[in-house]
Amino acid sequence: MRWKPCPISIAFAAALLAGAASVRAAAFGSVVPIGGHVSDFALDESRGILYIANFTANRIEVMSTADRSIRSSMNVPPQPGAVAVSRDGQYLIVAHYGNWADGDPMRNLITLIDLPSGARQTFVTGEPPLGVAFVPDASGNFSGPRYRALIVTTTSFVLLNPVSGAMQVLTTFADLSPQSLPLSAVTLPSKILKTAVTASGDGYAIWGIGDGGTGSQVVFCYDVRASRVYALPTQSAPPLLPRVSVNTDGTQAMIGYAMFGANIARITGGLVPRFQNGVVLAQYPGAVASPAPYTQAATLSVMDADNLTLRDRLMIPENIVGRASLSADGKNLYAVSDSGIMVLPVGSLNQYARLTVSQEDLFVQANFCDRRVLTRTLTITDPGGGNTDFTVAVDQPGVSVSPTSGVTPATIQVRVDPNAFQAQTGSTSIPLVISSRTAVNAPRGVRLLVSNPDPDQRGTVIPASGRLTDMLTDPQRNRIYLLRQDKNQLLVYDGGSYGLIATLRTAATPNRLAFSIDRKYLLVGHDNAQAIYVFDLDSLQPADPVLLPFGQYARSMAESNAATLAVVREGPGAAGPWIGAAAGAASIDRIDLPARQASSLPTLGIWSNSVSADAALAPAPNGASILLAEPDGNVKLYSASSDTFVAGRKDLPSLKGAIAASSYESYVIGNNVLNKALVPVGTLDSSTGATSGFAFVNQGGFRTTGASSSGPGAIQNLATLETTAAKTARMVEAPLMPGSGMIFTRTVAPLVPGASVAALTTSGFTVLSWNYDAAVAPPAIASVVNAADGTKPVAPGGLISVYGQQMSPVNMATRQMPLPTALGESCVTVNGTPVPLLFVSNQQINAQLPFNVSGAAVLNIRTPGGTSDNYYFTVSSAAPSIFRSGAAGPLTGLATVVRWNNGELVTPANPVHPNDILVVYLTGMGVTTPEVD
Repeated sequence: MRWKPCPISIAFAAALLAGAASVRAAAFGSVVPIGGHVSDFALDESRGILYIANFTANRIEVMSTADRSIRSSMNVPPQPGAVAVSRDGQYLIVAHYGNWADGDPMRNLITLIDLPSGARQTFVTGEPPLGVAFVPDASGNFSGPRYRALIVTTTSFVLLNPVSGAMQVLTTFADLSPQSLPLSAVTLPSKILKTAVTASGDGYAIWGIGDGGTGSQVVFCYDVRASRVYALPTQSAPPLLPRVSVNTDGTQAMIGYAMFGANIARITGGLVPRFQNGVVLAQYPGAVASPAPYTQAATLSVMDADNLTLRDRLMIPENIVGRASLSADGKNLYAVSDSGIMVLPVGSLNQYARLTVSQEDLFVQANFCDRRVLTRTLTITDPGGGNTDFTVAVDQPGVSVSPTSGVTPATIQVRVDPNAFQAQTGSTSIPLVISSRTAVNAPRGVRLLVSNPDPDQRGTVIPASGRLTDMLTDPQRNRIYLLRQDKNQLLVYDGGSYGLIATLRTAATPNRLAFSIDRKYLLVGHDNAQAIYVFDLDSLQPADPVLLPFGQYARSMAESNAATLAVVREGPGAAGPWIGAAAGAASIDRIDLPARQASSLPTLGIWSNSVSADAALAPAPNGASILLAEPDGNVKLYSASSDTFVAGRKDLPSLKGAIAASSYESYVIGNNVLNKALVPVGTLDSSTGATSGFAFVNQGGFRTTGASSSGPGAIQNLATLETTAAKTARMVEAPLMPGSGMIFTRTVAPLVPGASVAALTTSGFTVLSWNYDAAVAPPAIASVVNAADGTKPVAPGGLISVYGQQMSPVNMATRQMPLPTALGESCVTVNGTPVPLLFVSNQQINAQLPFNVSGAAVLNIRTPGGTSDNYYFTVSSAAPSIFRSGAAGPLTGLATVVRWNNGELVTPANPVHPNDILVVYLTGMGVTTPEVD
């Protein structure tokens, strides 16, 4: 179906992505000061001129885009508030704001300037004109007698014929409400007019915003082809500033911090957005007043246009306070700034010094086999290839970086002394602060995570960067799904290897996950996008999304056999659609997945459909019910058999933490246990801390709790909710706990029944065996062989396989570099030297022998079950062994010898010829020259 340019849908962007920097660094771009206050400008690329409306000096400044100098000025009637230049360069139109207290309509004027001749015409509009733009005729012409100037006044849309001077009223509407003059305090023109109007790249859609009075605003769009105006009264928190940017065909418009469009308007946000090559450029000055203090640096965010994922932040000279316009060649962004006009050379960004860092997180885990200083590396580069200065700072005993400063490209070594963290039993987060004197961007810092568990702490940490908000496991496909909110991503992990197998893009700020009742689809709700994304779990591809009613944002979802429900944040219906994170109430929607639509329930049984925006839903595994909990203590229960809410209570003053529903009509919220009437019937043991996650298994389940005096967090396996003999173990690191925007948490889930459990924790997620608390026999070693062909000879630095029993409670492989010396709660030493590990399991470990061992050797394995007996073997100086893992057609177990000229294995059908170059894959070559650490 073809998009229509103007019918409005919306998504909201919270201004969270870019805080102002604390110190000024190098700035990107330059400022042309203007003696007065700029209200608008128009770019005339054919002449290389910017026509700048000087609102307070009553003139149009003419600036050359070549040398950025003010060449001349045109004196015009008072208060030129908005300007536009026709596409053929024939006319400049100026709207004069005459909204004075005396109400004299003769102050409200339009000046039309014939640019080649300089001739002027003046027209009286009666009502104050607020915005202007040129539109084509029906055939798309921007020249000749048929194109028009669109004038937006406080009461109407008017088309002006620039040749005849005739005016035609397109439509009228309720009055817009700019401020009246004179004013008692200094106020920028944008806050006086409260209106902005911008044309799409092709000119067929004119988008804008005006103030509707009494806290409301009006978003409007004129569809030129249909000769129709669409208008939408809205409320927002904070209000949408009058900043409008439109894409080429008019199907998307950024207005303030929200994107409007005819399709799913995914999040975008910023006060001055511009579209360019799949990105949006926008400023987030936050709460800083404009003009900002000179010590506070303004930043321009560079974001993906589809969901506003932050790519970079550029330090700019001043805050942007009005219109921004990108040159047709994409080289320069012109914007109204605090002092006048700011020019940002966005097309030549690679010529400016910038910094990027190779990793967001560095995870370092000490273990009882290895108390040496541990080293991790990261690289700092300039994306433009330049040599840019940098400084790396860290303030933490036991952590050092080298070098602490230099120029790009550079490799930084981060050294961690585990002995400095002996008092810490969880994971410690340490910021590495990266700065530069010459870089024009604000580089991201790096989060160093140091894990120093005691031998009795359970679990293996799988690092995952960013702000993680929810987790679901999929036993059917043996997968783990995580939502990463700061990057707008759905992360998919394999439940066997725990490797990342897919990264899927979501809309803005994803917060909650839910399955479809048939488990074919995964649903993603968002704090700031008016759609629920749907992913096909068999193909791991996006499917058509669920469109929510205007002004609604799904914050929690749950499925049942009769209906899928969602808590949707919304505003008061009587006041019009509501935009923004500070919206008022929320309600419950019913999701029609086949139709990809949602609608509000008329009531929640006998109760009104009004809940807290922080309410959460939890589905029963058998699809029979859905539990609803609110922070103020209100709880309700939806019954699939009755297809309505059948129970509601408020026995507790407040609720937070874990939320879970069972298939046996019992429920957990925080530390509270509720029966099928939602009456509190007990509390869970609080000695291990507050409940962070609960996952029912039959009539009991797994429970994770937060920090207590005994450790950073704990996991329990409860046979029933009434049991007092919970199987409790300290976890290797703390689970995520309730916080801002996440009152109710879901941090534990069984992966493969009877095999493993996953928990959402500080550094990513932690995997534990199902019987994490069971008594485990010490590991037993049967043999040590080279990993290539399974024979006995091994050599320093060679890859080996260790076979035996009880060698690890979980199966796990790693791609981490350098290789870790602990994996899956197991570690190995040879002659007391920790061994780098590649793979661990109950019966096999793959590892690399250290280079410093030779001759008689003793191998030990340490696990939660204890330490193995000594295993004696011999390390030869060299023991070359060719890998026998090759396959060619039906032939398997072939030696991995490859002919260079065709890249194929040597076989009878692909024999070696004289002068062939061969590549042989093998291990056991012994020590190297030079030596390897």
